[in-house]
Amino acid sequence: MHEFYSPHDPPPQSVPLPIGSRPPPPGDADRRLLVGMNVGTGCEQITGALVAVSGRGLSARFDPIESVSQEISDELQVSYQRLLQGGKNQLRDSLELAAALSKMQLSLVRELLGNASVPASDVLVLGVHDPGIWRFAKEGSVSYLGLCNAAFLAETSGMNVVDGFPARDLAGGGLGGPVSAIPQWLLLRTYDRTRLLLNIGRTVQLTYLPTAEVGSDIHSLLSFDVGPGTFLLDKLSTRLSAGRLQFDPGGRLAVQGKKIPDLIRHWLADPYFEEAPPRWHPQGVRSDCELDETVRMAAEAGWSIRDLLCTATHFIADCIDRAITVQLPPSAAIDEIIITGGGQSNGMLLGEIALRVPGMPLRRIAEIGWPPGLLEATTAAVLAALHVDMVPANHPSITGTQSPRVLGRLTPGSPGAWRQLVGHLYAAAPTHASLRNAV
Repeated sequence: MHEFYSPHDPPPQSVPLPIGSRPPPPGDADRRLLVGMNVGTGCEQITGALVAVSGRGLSARFDPIESVSQEISDELQVSYQRLLQGGKNQLRDSLELAAALSKMQLSLVRELLGNASVPASDVLVLGVHDPGIWRFAKEGSVSYLGLCNAAFLAETSGMNVVDGFPARDLAGGGLGGPVSAIPQWLLLRTYDRTRLLLNIGRTVQLTYLPTAEVGSDIHSLLSFDVGPGTFLLDKLSTRLSAGRLQFDPGGRLAVQGKKIPDLIRHWLADPYFEEAPPRWHPQGVRSDCELDETVRMAAEAGWSIRDLLCTATHFIADCIDRAITVQLPPSAAIDEIIITGGGQSNGMLLGEIALRVPGMPLRRIAEIGWPPGLLEATTAAVLAALHVDMVPANHPSITGTQSPRVLGRLTPGSPGAWRQLVGHLYAAAPTHASLRNAV
């Protein structure tokens, strides 16, 4: 497993309901209300969404009703970074961080339901997805510890809680992610357009979203890490400005520089880019050694910060182009590309991507009705819905799992909430089992 990673993603923002979303008709027998909570990849923000669900499993429809978000304090973000780096007092820090995050999540749940005038007893389940703490042993084993205090949330909110989605995939021989691929296909699929979702955050992650009809069995769905994203640009800005610039706003420095082809060839020579999917790492794509060498090469050759940022921007666009042309099957026609993540504000980067995919419309996620942060929170709700519907949320071609499995860990809420969920599970269960399933 590659050890690339980067420390943060740009925080999502709280904005209004997606265009055209609406709850199912009140008389819909399958109508359910769920809450999704997502903690940002760098533990920088929590976003919650109240979601109405109509139907079940892979044929369900998900409509966000309300969303809220809250910034996480710098102190807690630093605590999370210490945990990633394996510092001292890890047990104490992890317990304190989980306790603080759970209190924030409880506050957001109450705010969310208050804004929507929905009692907690109407919510079937609360899904929580967070970046967790990952450990990579020298012999190759990987372990994951979620940051959700599910017992606290279930006790104080009364809701049934589902969390810990990567753990079952890891246990089944998978990478632990991306667990968002199938939920985001359910949320963004259409019947007339094939989409490519490019999440340009600390890492560029590509998710191929076939049409609802062609991809109903999810075998055509693909999702994998493409290469470094804003992490590379931010690190170069910080290193080469002696800390004065933490990032290049909008790519304004990069657009003033010149591309260095030799450096792009040097970066692309990394064996990482020859690895076939499944290709994903929980802490993203990075190479500190490459950055150190790049800074040394820049000093020797006299490259400016503008030239390096320009070259890195071209490099990211080249990685995306290579992933589309090499990693996607020839039959994977693309009608439009949807851009999400902090990189969507980098005008030069979007321009370079557009030059490499002529004829493919590029649209920011907000342009199709998904304000920043809402997709991630709704994804957590979808993961919880798939859990209670007993539908696997992973696939060998996406995570490398040996066999698809139902993901997540269920913690019962109040007796009333638990009875409601048991009734839902009973109603959804088949009336008879095949002999194969019975033994």
